[in-house]
Amino acid sequence: MSPDPLIGLAGWSEAVSKHRTYFPGSGSGLTRYAETFSMVEVNSSFYRAVRAETFASWAEQTPPGFRFSVKINRAVTHAARLSANAKLEQALEPMMSLGPKLAAVLIQLPPTLATNPERDAAFLDRLRSLYAGMVAWEPRHPSWEAPEAARLLEEHGITPVRTTIPAAGAAHGSSGSYVRLHGTPRRYYSAYSTADLTSLSEWLRRDSSPSIVIFDNTASSAGVRNAIELTELLA
Repeated sequence: MSPDPLIGLAGWSEAVSKHRTYFPGSGSGLTRYAETFSMVEVNSSFYRAVRAETFASWAEQTPPGFRFSVKINRAVTHAARLSANAKLEQALEPMMSLGPKLAAVLIQLPPTLATNPERDAAFLDRLRSLYAGMVAWEPRHPSWEAPEAARLLEEHGITPVRTTIPAAGAAHGSSGSYVRLHGTPRRYYSAYSTADLTSLSEWLRRDSSPSIVIFDNTASSAGVRNAIELTELLA
């Protein structure tokens, strides 16, 4: 039996504060969020260091089945650009305080960062020596679409990020699926249709590996509504 997909939003603070109707009750924003969703993507870690104590506190505030994905700090991806100078250990170590609630580490690359086989292989070797769990890889330079780049990621068990609804016959990744939806046509605002979400739910049902779906169209209430609808379609 395939594991249930984990569905949530990119961040919880803004969603809970702006759309309280969907997150009733008392307690912290994270506590109320976790009563509705099983997953959240932490993006604040991309912009600033998050302390291990903070991660541990988040783990304590959420129920046993709740999971986090954490976006790695831009010092690794945008400043050091995956070089040997990247302070990878310092970026990863605090996240480990989430314990088994850490479902994935998200690595989003800058649009200007093209592939470099030697550098990329060295970085991924180093990454895998430090963390064995799901790594969601979101490159944004066209060179990453080359077969050689795809093979390198597969060899290291890295999960490519999907940013569109997968086609009905699209293959599922051997290392899991990470779908990150930003809204279309208006990025961060537009909602996905029921037809889109039905197609996504059917694709997810055929996936026997761990799958994560994150809605990043949270500048409006679209992301919350879409995540709830997808959860209901999969129920």
